[in-house]
Amino acid sequence: MSLFRRREPPLLLKAAVCFNSPAMTRYAVDWLGKLGDCKPMAILSDDYADVVWQCVAEQADLLLLETDFTEGVEDKDISARCDIAIEVRRLRPECRVYLVCAAGHPEKLPALDKAVELKLIHGYFIGDLTARQMRAWIAETSEAMGRQERRQRDLRKGEQP
Repeated sequence: MSLFRRREPPLLLKAAVCFNSPAMTRYAVDWLGKLGDCKPMAILSDDYADVVWQCVAEQADLLLLETDFTEGVEDKDISARCDIAIEVRRLRPECRVYLVCAAGHPEKLPALDKAVELKLIHGYFIGDLTARQMRAWIAETSEAMGRQERRQRDLRKGEQP
């Protein structure tokens, strides 16, 4: 037994990003990469099945979805994004889901608050996402991952004779 424990490098959480256009998604991934503390990955298709599949396949810890309140765009509104969040969290319960919403739509606040209250999503941000807010979400996700890891470790200890 060594007196010096080998220190494991901290695990970077995997942050999946899906914005309304592939260009904005790539931009957001680059921005997240520069922020650090996470391994960002782009989901270039915002199709329901594609987002869910990629989050599960890549074992995303955090999913950042952009909404679109443009008239006639129903597949990117709060309800559609919550549908994606529900399915991702059903298949990957430890994944935290956040929405980024355009400013100037105060009528959407009750729906966003209700989605958080019902625990369909973990939170939302209105306007241009700030580094401070993103770091807060990364920290929340990292903390939740730590709690999950401790719970699993405690369960394994309980199974040993």
